Amino acid sequence: MVPFKVNAATYFDNYIVMDMGSKRIFYEKGKDIPKLPASTTKIMTAIVAIENTNLEDIATVGKEILTIDGTNIYSEIGEHIMVQDLLYGMMLRSGNDAAMTLAAHTSGNVSNFVKLMNEKARILKLKNTTFNNPTGLDDYEKNTSTVYDLGLLYSYAYKNPTFRKIVGTKSYEMKSDKKSYYFNNRMKLLSMYDKATGGKTGYTPSAGYILVSSASNQNLDLVAVTIGNSYGFESHINFYEDVFNSYKNYVVLDKEKYTTSKKFDSKPYIKNSFSYPLTNEEKDKIEKKEVFNKKKSGNVGKVLVYLNDDLIHEEKIYVKENKVSFTDKIKLFFKNLVD
Repeated sequence: MVPFKVNAATYFDNYIVMDMGSKRIFYEKGKDIPKLPASTTKIMTAIVAIENTNLEDIATVGKEILTIDGTNIYSEIGEHIMVQDLLYGMMLRSGNDAAMTLAAHTSGNVSNFVKLMNEKARILKLKNTTFNNPTGLDDYEKNTSTVYDLGLLYSYAYKNPTFRKIVGTKSYEMKSDKKSYYFNNRMKLLSMYDKATGGKTGYTPSAGYILVSSASNQNLDLVAVTIGNSYGFESHINFYEDVFNSYKNYVVLDKEKYTTSKKFDSKPYIKNSFSYPLTNEEKDKIEKKEVFNKKKSGNVGKVLVYLNDDLIHEEKIYVKENKVSFTDKIKLFFKNLVD
């Protein structure tokens, strides 16, 4: 592992830099320590809203916006705003009123939406994450998460093309039935670094400065999460450059080319390819071992992938069951009669 170009421990209390595909961790400090996530909470708010409502729906701003303060898009009660526009207002401007309106529109009320957020956290196995509101405000209700959980969450959300487009947008214009809006993305890395692909800032006096960002280079997609006394945009760039200069993404298992020496009635196959970021030295240290059970069809075993004797991935091996045609069944029936 190459040395840091910046002493991350000086700038950040907690951090993680991770490959979004394989979830390989390159650098980390205190990755599982629960912290206040501030407005990075809105990553979960965004993906839950995207998955549970229509982008072209028109939401009505309700009284729930009266319960929040902090950063807003300054919507008005009774105003009609398209869901897609609220998502941009929430992720670029970090509008707390947009988050509350999205929550109420998606689930009927904010409380039900928070239940969806926590259900999604359980599905994604975010073991140290709990939500009590969709905004990240922590004066009264507090959300908790970790840099690792936020990295996992962002990696999941980033697979969604709508989410990916929104977080990678530098500015956005929209209109409601009452007024026009213009948002600049507060995630400044998009303008500072040509490999940056998106992210979300977060800040409260209690939480400190939290930055979730992503960057891509030659099929290597990374996410970095930091918590400290500044956003540290330049430090994120240094993190990314260190990894991009040292690692490349290699296809370790290719589902289209998978073969095995073990004989079956049908050709064995795997359902997923597997790629993993490796240094030049590591790429020759990958080992693959096959373990088979006694089945002749269905799940017949698995491929185990090791790096330096550490198991980094396992993939199930399948064989299709040979189906006997009706004609062959008739032939077999008469053959048995003769026999």
